[in-house]
Amino acid sequence: MNLREAHQNISAELSKVTEEASLEASLIIQKATGLSRPVLLSHPELEISAQDRKLIREMTKLRGTGFPLPYILGEWEFYGHSFFVDQTVLIPRPETELITEKAAAWIRLHPSVRTGFDIGTGSGCIAVSLLLERPELRMIAVDLHRNALQTACKNADRHRVSDRFHPVQCSLFSAFSDRFSLLCANLPYIPTDTCRLIEPARFEPISALDGGEDGFELYRLLFRQIANKMNRECLILCEIEYRQRELALHTASEYLQVSRAYCRSQTKNEEYL
Repeated sequence: MNLREAHQNISAELSKVTEEASLEASLIIQKATGLSRPVLLSHPELEISAQDRKLIREMTKLRGTGFPLPYILGEWEFYGHSFFVDQTVLIPRPETELITEKAAAWIRLHPSVRTGFDIGTGSGCIAVSLLLERPELRMIAVDLHRNALQTACKNADRHRVSDRFHPVQCSLFSAFSDRFSLLCANLPYIPTDTCRLIEPARFEPISALDGGEDGFELYRLLFRQIANKMNRECLILCEIEYRQRELALHTASEYLQVSRAYCRSQTKNEEYL
């Protein structure tokens, strides 16, 4: 079997589970063979070894069950960088990149800020991406789950920023008493009832998805913890579900007494208070 035939076969099989069957077929072949995308495109006649064909079949079969491709590949792209991912962490989403983008832009305007917090770091994609953007920055990456922090540390090592990446296992901001200037949080925000219905809950860690009755349980707790620990000028970035827009802005105003709050929703709306 050559590369062209493999791509055709995988695409046909994966068309049952994804609208991006052709792209996913290419990614599976690249992972299994170690060949780059340019090679796949320019040399479709290349024969695939028996060992690689076996691996391709296994990966394709697993993807056919609906199992997420990032977990099969063991890595996924975020903000232009590749991150290790496994089932201990949420798969990085493109919409979360805006948190990194906004934080990086703010730091450029506030060069005196040298420390940031990433609450619920998961794979560490936000913290590590910011460290790659700002070489003078250090990030404190917080997660309740040890396995997630281990994955985040692997990503910090992978991108050679581990000397500025500081993992802390605790609940939200509970381990800190100092004031802060930058805080990013991508906490679970999906209501419990909704979690029972959505596809990601089949495979991704429920602890990274379930935000309680209205989805905002952990954000309320976080806001209580940080209420008196903000520097006079600071930035707090949170990802939420679009129907929580008013709730998020009201809660931020109530607990934090801030003059302006920015919330990122799934619908890409930007709301200021």
